[in-house]
Amino acid sequence: MKNVGIGRRIFVLGNGLFLILVSMIVLIPLLLVVSTSISPDEVVARQGYVLIPKSITFANYFAIFNSGYMPAFYNSLFVTISATLFSMGMTLVMGYALAQKDLIFKNFLLRFVVATMVLDAGIIPFYLVVNKLGMIDSYLSLIIPSAISTYNLILMKNYMASIPESLMESARLDGCTELGILIKIVIPVSIPIIAAVTLFYAVSHWNTYLYVVMFINDSSKYTLQILLRQLIFQSESAISSASALNNFKMSVMIMTMLPVLILYPFIQRYFISGIMLGSVKG
Repeated sequence: MKNVGIGRRIFVLGNGLFLILVSMIVLIPLLLVVSTSISPDEVVARQGYVLIPKSITFANYFAIFNSGYMPAFYNSLFVTISATLFSMGMTLVMGYALAQKDLIFKNFLLRFVVATMVLDAGIIPFYLVVNKLGMIDSYLSLIIPSAISTYNLILMKNYMASIPESLMESARLDGCTELGILIKIVIPVSIPIIAAVTLFYAVSHWNTYLYVVMFINDSSKYTLQILLRQLIFQSESAISSASALNNFKMSVMIMTMLPVLILYPFIQRYFISGIMLGSVKG
């Protein structure tokens, strides 16, 4: 460290200050949301937002459990779990198929898959197709159209292509089927990329908003994101009898973030390694 030049020290110091600034930009809004959500109504009514709470109350969180937001929360949970499982099943099977070196028309299929990232027929044709399939006002409209993400599929395919071919050849010689190879060999060694892609899908399905607005007409099937928008843009929520002060709004926001905050720590150790390997392999 004694031989470190002045330029290097300035870079390290500047980099540290920059990272501290970025961290503050991220953490201060989150702290503002949490602090406001646990502040009493009279304080929030007077100040609007609270950065450092002087007193703490969880009344708004209890109010959420007795309001119409809980059915919407369960709707979001159901859609997220169902859609994520379906998406992962489709992505695993298709990623494994595209990772095979002897797949017929492999290059054509890969180009066709990549083309979906830049070509879009538009919202109107998309809506007409979903309507023609009879999925309007059904949760299927939130699950099937967004079943596969091209980006996630490419990550999965690249990771699986990096698995030694000798493992799968040995299984084939032992009479194992392709499905058996996928379940017994490929999936166990692909846990890092599976965890990363699962998180991507879960966050995407949990935050889905446009598809709900487009395809769901029954208010009893609304997800939490729809009611959160209604709460933010209305002075009084049409679903809850609770006063729509900022602390109640912030409590609902915390509720929308909670599943992701709970899920991420369990797959964090797989996240970076899965993304790196899935991005550079293949």
